[in-house]
Amino acid sequence: MNWPEVEAYLRTDDRIILPLGSTEQHGPRAVIGSDHLTVEGIAREVAQRTGTITAPVIPYGMSLHHLGFPGTLALRSSTLGLVLRDLIASLEKTGFKRVLILNGHGGNRAPVESALAEIVNELPEMKVKFRSWWEAEGVSEYLQEAFGDREGHHGTPGETSLVMFLYPGVVKEKDVPFPGMRRPETYPDAKAFKALYPNGIIGADVNLASPEHGKNLFERCVAGMVKELSNRNDLGIGKNGS
Repeated sequence: MNWPEVEAYLRTDDRIILPLGSTEQHGPRAVIGSDHLTVEGIAREVAQRTGTITAPVIPYGMSLHHLGFPGTLALRSSTLGLVLRDLIASLEKTGFKRVLILNGHGGNRAPVESALAEIVNELPEMKVKFRSWWEAEGVSEYLQEAFGDREGHHGTPGETSLVMFLYPGVVKEKDVPFPGMRRPETYPDAKAFKALYPNGIIGADVNLASPEHGKNLFERCVAGMVKELSNRNDLGIGKNGS
């Protein structure tokens, strides 16, 4: 879009999707950009189905614990908070009033929620909703049914399936030993994290991933986020919820 197109959009709607991901390792099969690739694909489809617009994806997140693996690029929690503050302030300045931050990385949750507690008080006119794709209606049930306790917590078959569906051919065709689940006794730094999870996967059986699972998850994610964006009580249809 060019700026006159955005200006015309703002005459009838003040909502925008702000996708947030990360650039971090996802084990030997899935690609480093999995978290921002998945959330960008979901955001584009949600925008298409709701007639809203999506900002470009933020491809970096709080991934300090993955820095033991080459290719990871991380923001500190404080930096991520400042980035979001500046972006939301920019949106407010140019006429947007309602923002759906669509998240694709679990490590972003704590820093984003902390930042939003400040941002919404500094910018009280802004209505901001923060949701992760796996919180969409029907997604957790599907993950449990498809993968059970082998879904794990990182480098999972669920997120890998989404990448396989959205970007055919980028996920490596190789078997990866199922590592089981190990939990740290203390909060791990990057070195301790890699010692606990040497191949980068946390309790997940990535061999269960498939494009078919990815398609089913994608449809549930999109449908659930369409509902989130269309709720008249907060980010409802049209300008100012009308």
